[in-house]
Amino acid sequence: MSDEQGWYLMQQYQEQVEELYGQAELIERLVNEYHRTVETVQELSDIPSQDTLIPIGGSTFVYGTLKDTGKVLVNAGRGILVEKPVNAAIDTLNKKIEELKKSQESILKTAEEIKGKMDELAQKMSEKDVQIPQKED
Repeated sequence: MSDEQGWYLMQQYQEQVEELYGQAELIERLVNEYHRTVETVQELSDIPSQDTLIPIGGSTFVYGTLKDTGKVLVNAGRGILVEKPVNAAIDTLNKKIEELKKSQESILKTAEEIKGKMDELAQKMSEKDVQIPQKED
């Protein structure tokens, strides 16, 4: 492998690692959102009926009334909503959290494997005394 090919491969590895870390960060945000949803569902289930503000987007709200806080609608995929009792909905949300965490672990493991390849390549290139090109900002 030529020096140029080595640096090109190193750059490709770096881009892959950055992309994977970006995906892991997005998953972390989703996990946090699901945790907040679980907390909200738990809190709302303790309230029998109440007037509230409902967000409709763009920092705009409408008045509404929570009539039945013992059931919630959960996305089952492909735009299909399923009515579930609070405990079943929380179980579903917790399962989604676990699935997301497993995906995140897999992504981070892949990133670490690529970083290992980068380290090996850097070692080989340093043994050949290849100069590292400086990145221009």
